[in-house]
Amino acid sequence: MKKLIVPAVVIVMAVTSAFSTGDTSKKLAVVPGFVKHNVPGTNCEQEDDCSDIDTGTLCYINQDSAQTQLWIMNTNGECLKKGYRPE
Repeated sequence: MKKLIVPAVVIVMAVTSAFSTGDTSKKLAVVPGFVKHNVPGTNCEQEDDCSDIDTGTLCYINQDSAQTQLWIMNTNGECLKKGYRPE
């Protein structure tokens, strides 16, 4: 009987741990969203918060799709990356 308890406890702990940690790569990072004033993305104005993780919904001013789409700045200081609606 004792031989069965230890493996059962280990399995329960493993399953509980797997569900409690979740997938940390899916956590959204809130980043500044910018209005792109020119095609090269070199003239940008910060407007609202967006996410850099693809949530399936693009980021807009006030999160209203009738408004202007927002972009995220890349490492070169150009707002060329699509911003996504933070959830």
